[in-house]
This record gives sequence, structure tokens and C-alpha cells, in this order.
Amino acid sequence: MRYFVTVAEELSFTRAASRLFAAQSTVSAAVRALEEELQVSLFDRSTRAVALSAAGEVFLPEAKAVVAAAERAAEVAGAAAQRLQGSLRIGTMTRMTALDLPRLVGAFRRRHPLVDIRIQVSGSGSGGIAEDVRRGRLDVGVVALGSREAHDLDLRHFATVPYVVLLPAGHPLARRENITLRDLAHENFVEGPIGFGTRTAMDRAFGELGISRRISVEIADIATAVAYVRAVDGAAVIPRYEFGDMAGVVSRPLSGAAPVLVLSFAVRAGRTPSPAVAALLDLSANYTRDDGLF
Repeated sequence: MRYFVTVAEELSFTRAASRLFAAQSTVSAAVRALEEELQVSLFDRSTRAVALSAAGEVFLPEAKAVVAAAERAAEVAGAAAQRLQGSLRIGTMTRMTALDLPRLVGAFRRRHPLVDIRIQVSGSGSGGIAEDVRRGRLDVGVVALGSREAHDLDLRHFATVPYVVLLPAGHPLARRENITLRDLAHENFVEGPIGFGTRTAMDRAFGELGISRRISVEIADIATAVAYVRAVDGAAVIPRYEFGDMAGVVSRPLSGAAPVLVLSFAVRAGRTPSPAVAALLDLSANYTRDDGLF
């Protein structure tokens, strides 16, 4: 049943197998067995695409309810025995130091050794993590989202980070101690891809000022921002971060009506977190820091 639901969500046996940490042949065989048991075809298959059949469309919500009930039953049984078990899927961003996720996971595993942890580092930023939490692909995500992007999510904030401006050392604005967004209206920007929390925040902030930016280079790793600003003679507005080599680049505070980046744990709204998620969140305060650094 779980295999069917995952294939239905992904509309791909390959992606479903990756999510399930199973071989594609195993997933295909499980779905075939379910179809034989039900005596209906749940998918319309072709060499190029997989789509739900009419029967599959009707069956999917019922199957999701069965899977959710089974997961909840296992959680309740484990809690009654005072032993959490199962799996916990966590989505996170790269290069973040405000949360020491490895130590948090280690502490969690020492307390709950029967729970297997799956860490997913998102290549699509906070937007992708949030969508995976909404769709049940992740149990909890670490995100940098504003309230407007957090629909259907319950956010548990743990850190606030100011934005700074990175500029080449020879740039005229580099001599200033504080820089506003308006000062940057005509710069060539080094920026994260669409879907990243910082990109969403900056697109909105500049848009509210009536400024249309030019994004010259998109990067997915904040740690490379300095190198690209240096290489392309551009500008970047990023969360405050500890860079190693700042040669040829300066960092200045962003002043004026500037947004801040809020880091949070995200879980699905309207649903009681599983005992495993609740246990992880209870432990998390010992492994987060709110010192103004991403």
C-alpha cells in the first residue's frame, strides 16, 4: 500500500524507489501484486509516463488513510511500550551552522535507537522542503520561510539572522558602513535559485520598492557567495555567515527597512506531530543557537 501511494505521489517508479530506499523492481512488483489482489489497474503506464487510472484516482485517498492509520498505530504501540520505532525523515539546507543537526541526530538516536533517520539535503531550498513536508514526503523540515510561504505548515522558530551585503572591495558602496536595498538597485546580483528562502525574501523586498533586479549568477551554496561576488564583480544580499577567505570582498550591514531571515522547524499543520517528531523537537533546543549567524 505504501509503495502504491509513493508512486502515485511521484508519478515515477524511479523516484518512488529512491524515496522508499528500495529497488525499482521491488516497487514495481509490489504495485503489480496490489493490482492483482484488487483486480484493477491502478496506473496507466507508457514508456514515457506514469499516470493514475480512474480506479487509481478513487483508490488513492483511501490508501493514504490506510497508510497513515498504520503509521499512527505503530507509533502508539511504540509509545505504549515506551520505545519509539520506525523512521524519521528530516529535510534540511546546506551550510547552516545555527543548527547542529549531526549532534541533534546523535542525541536522538542514543535515546531512541529503534528509530531510523533519513536526512534529505534539499537542492530546491526551503520551498522544496516545505512542499515535501506538506505532501508527507518528510516528517519535519528545517526551513527559512516567512509566514506567507508557510501555509499548511506549523513553524517552530529557533533563530533569526540579519542580512548583509557582499561587495567587491573596490566598489563605491564598499566605503559605506550601512547600505540600503535602494542603494543596490542597479547592481548585478549573485543570488540563490527560485524557491530558496533568501531568494523569496529578497525578491519580495525589492519588489515592494518597485525595483526589478538583474540576477547575474544563481548559486545553491551560500559558502560560494564570496567567490562569485569576487569573480563577477557583483553584489549579494545574504544571511550573515562566517566566511573563511574574504580577500577582495567586503561585508556590510543591510540597513533601512530590511527583512531578517527566520529559521524554523516545519511540520504539517492541523496534525499532531508523531512521537518521534515531538521527541526530536523537544531535544532541538540543546543543538540550536540564535547568535545572528546562518
